[in-house]
Amino acid sequence: MRGAQLIALAVAGLLLAVAAVPVPAADAIDSLEGGAKLEALIARVVQQQRSVRSLRADFVQRKHSELLLADVESSGVFIFRAPDKVRWDYRQPDLMVVVFADDTLTTFHPEQARAEQVKVSDSQRRFVRVLAGTQPLDDLIVHFSVTLADPGPGKPYRLTLRPVDKVIKKRLASVLLEVDRRLYLPVVVEYNEADGDSTRYEFRNLVLNPELGDASFRLELGADVRLQTIDASAGVG
Repeated sequence: MRGAQLIALAVAGLLLAVAAVPVPAADAIDSLEGGAKLEALIARVVQQQRSVRSLRADFVQRKHSELLLADVESSGVFIFRAPDKVRWDYRQPDLMVVVFADDTLTTFHPEQARAEQVKVSDSQRRFVRVLAGTQPLDDLIVHFSVTLADPGPGKPYRLTLRPVDKVIKKRLASVLLEVDRRLYLPVVVEYNEADGDSTRYEFRNLVLNPELGDASFRLELGADVRLQTIDASAGVG
């Protein structure tokens, strides 16, 4: 699975991981300090994530790579439906659709009339879960050290996650989450990879619990589309 596709799945998970935890009153979070404040914020975010049945948002993706002369910016629309259906429609600068449903990742380039379908392996699913694809956000402390920075009223909380798991460290240096103080959902997710590359997603105009039918996560590929199918379900990934 390509790194950018895997990161896209992980981002979706970090936005919408599900768990059941005791939740403090929202207005009590800012009265706390240190570890107590971090735990209270995580509990509040997880509560909000659990309430999300579906979500639609505009996104801007910024990709930095040492191999590129300049950062690359893309934008489009992101949708999610519980428990695990995800779709990214890239509209600028190039058209691309990425859909994850039923353990299959489909990437479609309509202008080039080509698509790739990957049956996700167990290890790849595990990596996504570790990055919170289906892993509760509070469980990330098993695989990450988490620190909180609070820039003050009106500005997002900033959570920095650094991996302690050796396998994750090989791919990932850190993850930055910016959590909206009103929605208690991440509105910025930034991945800093071990090789120095980074990918940053900014989410805007979030709509909670819109109606999203099965058709929203189904790609009808025409007969003229060149389709490559890969079964990585038994691979190391």
